Amino acid sequence: MWYYRSPTIVFGEDSLSFLNSVKSRRCLIVSDRNLEKAGIVDNIKELLPEDCRTMIFSSIDQEPTFSQMTSAMDSIMKFKPDHIVAVGGGSVIDTAKVILFRYARPDLDFYDLTPLEYLGIKEAAKLIAIPTTSGTGSECSWAAVVSDEREKRKNELASSEILPDYAILDPAVVTGLPRKQTVSTAVDAMTHAIEAYVSTWRNFYSDALAEKALELITGNIAEVLHDPGDIQARNSVHIGASMAGSSFSNSQIGLAHALGHALGAIFKVPHGTSVGLFLPAVVEFNSTVVHDRYDRLNSIFPESMRDKTLAGSLRKIFATMGQPVHISDAGISKDSYNAAKPSLEKLAMESTGLVANPRESESADIHMLLEEVMG
Repeated sequence: MWYYRSPTIVFGEDSLSFLNSVKSRRCLIVSDRNLEKAGIVDNIKELLPEDCRTMIFSSIDQEPTFSQMTSAMDSIMKFKPDHIVAVGGGSVIDTAKVILFRYARPDLDFYDLTPLEYLGIKEAAKLIAIPTTSGTGSECSWAAVVSDEREKRKNELASSEILPDYAILDPAVVTGLPRKQTVSTAVDAMTHAIEAYVSTWRNFYSDALAEKALELITGNIAEVLHDPGDIQARNSVHIGASMAGSSFSNSQIGLAHALGHALGAIFKVPHGTSVGLFLPAVVEFNSTVVHDRYDRLNSIFPESMRDKTLAGSLRKIFATMGQPVHISDAGISKDSYNAAKPSLEKLAMESTGLVANPRESESADIHMLLEEVMG
């Protein structure tokens, strides 16, 4: 027996107006400092019902720890929100999920959040996610990535009870996304779709969304980078990224994420950039067992970007996008990378990304893939 979990998705132009219909008396808005300074948070406040009281929490770093995510819990508990609106990238939406968990169950600790036990989290407040990047997929997933600064690792909490109730996909909030972030998050979304499609936990629903996601992203990302204000191309990439997020949330990530999480934890490389560095090499590694599925995905790429293999097509489209393909391109020196290899290997081997990867990997395989991206 399978379950396919997804929030109610509100999409397309002017979809932010949905907020006016939300029946909330006390709404916690979770965002980051840059979006607050840019006036995005004020726009969200204005769209909520007139009689809705608001509280803002925006003290969120790019890769927040559990303590940072929950630093305002005393104030939040006193405010007693009935809705939590997360407006931002993956770190913001993941923070909102963790806040919802702690708000509903202050008696529990970090690792007590589990997909195996019902905790009654949804009874505390509804969660609305408004992604301002096109790639993380957090608005459609039931996982939250939490950085552990002390152990230099990224931990993943998972429970269907922290899946957002609503995801609002309005292309207007991503038209101003800087080029570097546009590239990084699009690469992240492509990785989600490709890894979901070959996951050993894949299913008919995740397959369909992964294929459509890749079609929308690869078919429109060039136009978005050429003309950032193209609302139709932005809308297609934005929806495609969300589909990819829903796909992997209902199947699983793979080896590229295991390696990317390790690299990001140690070198603070943006998530999409780090997983994209490893994706072509991981595709080649996995191709011995899932070449037919990779061939299907390769056929989805636009002809101008299509190579003989999926790995080749990825390298081709990454080159046009400006996605780094070697460690040095990501600003990491070979000396520091070599020194960190034992830690990178250890973190990757401990990642949940290995669980449903189509080909089993041992320490020697991880070592080989780490070598591969040296260039």
